[in-house]
Amino acid sequence: MHRSTLELLRCPRCRAGSLVPDQPVAEPHMIFGPARCLGCGSRFPVHEGMIDLVADRAKPSPLQQAMELPWVARSWDRTVRPAMSALLTRGALDRESEYTVLHSMAGRPPGPVIDLGCGSGGITLKLAKDFAERSVVGVDVSRPMLEEAMAQVREHALVADFVRAELPPLPFGDHSVGAVVSSGFLHLLGDLDGLMAEVARVLKPSGRFVASTFDASAPLRPLHHGAGAFPRGEAELRAASEKAGLVRLERMRVGPVLVWKAELP
Repeated sequence: MHRSTLELLRCPRCRAGSLVPDQPVAEPHMIFGPARCLGCGSRFPVHEGMIDLVADRAKPSPLQQAMELPWVARSWDRTVRPAMSALLTRGALDRESEYTVLHSMAGRPPGPVIDLGCGSGGITLKLAKDFAERSVVGVDVSRPMLEEAMAQVREHALVADFVRAELPPLPFGDHSVGAVVSSGFLHLLGDLDGLMAEVARVLKPSGRFVASTFDASAPLRPLHHGAGAFPRGEAELRAASEKAGLVRLERMRVGPVLVWKAELP
């Protein structure tokens, strides 16, 4: 893991302390061992390009449990996610087109780029290629997904770091990142208001949050909730963004899929 990524992070336990290498390191730009919180003293393992910030964890939803199966992680970006996109949009918005819209909405980030709910790294790889001059960090709670993402980064000779964390809160310092990108993640998270407040906290001024998620008709929402999914409509997304202080909202809808942007003033 790059030291510059570690310097972005804040302890998820005390939510205040900076993280530093637990032991002296020979390579000034890289971290190969545990990290320690300067505030509460908590220690977190670092393995290759990933730091694990998850300790005690709530029981995952059925949908999240499926995301943590190794075979799902291996096939997620190759077959599972493309098939889901084709089903939801009837082929009108494929993975490449979705990323093109997300990338355009992200603009020129004034700092590091975070891929929130990065899964097996399909979007992270594209961000690492297109924003090579900035730090790119993927965040997810599924260890199998992150392991697959790290393998893909190595295979493509790209540079990105990964953080295993349960969200919210976001494990980054105040006003430390230039853009937060999230593809197909918001509907896996119950606390939308909490997430948006955290996004606003970590973004630099003029930094953007760009995301894709899906909506569902009111009668079907209880079925989704039972499986651990939380479809959201435009009004709910707009209200949560404005409550967090984000402005200049834009959106594009393709069938039930919403791709949208909000910005910190």
